[in-house]
Amino acid sequence: TLFRSFGLLTEQVAGEAISAVENKVSKLVTDKAAGKLSDAFSSLARKSNFRGLSKKLSLIPRFDGEYDLKVPKDMAYIFSGAYIPLSCKIIEQVLDRKGWSGMEEIVRLLNGNEFADPMSLDSNSSDSQRLILAVFLGGCTFSEIAALRFLGKEKGYKFIFLTTAITNSSRMLEMMIEPKG
Repeated sequence: TLFRSFGLLTEQVAGEAISAVENKVSKLVTDKAAGKLSDAFSSLARKSNFRGLSKKLSLIPRFDGEYDLKVPKDMAYIFSGAYIPLSCKIIEQVLDRKGWSGMEEIVRLLNGNEFADPMSLDSNSSDSQRLILAVFLGGCTFSEIAALRFLGKEKGYKFIFLTTAITNSSRMLEMMIEPKG
């Protein structure tokens, strides 16, 4: 199948030990290629600020015991309590702080230009007018939409999403495959 041709799927023959499969895979990857892959990943880790952002924004929540998906506490329920999407956490922080003030370090880690657009909240506005337009240039995932809907439900906001595309795992794999012909 298509996944096999890209090396994304391997089959294990009945009774074949895991180590035998590992041996087949290791033969496919030469030492030189493994070195290049290792260099690429370590280079990516040095250039990426994701680890710092993850710690500052608590994208990987810490909790004791199991995460109760029937009674979710935060947006991490989308990924069974394991992760909160970065875009959603940033939106949550901006809404909680009523603007970008106090987020200078996060903006710096995002390598973005800081701008100040203070949110004016009219104290006379009714709850039904707490409408947020979330714009995703380049697209977003169904998970991000679900997480923001949860946030809106918890904090009394209604989100309208404007995006260039909505993607899922199947569409992401399709985009990685070059068309034949």
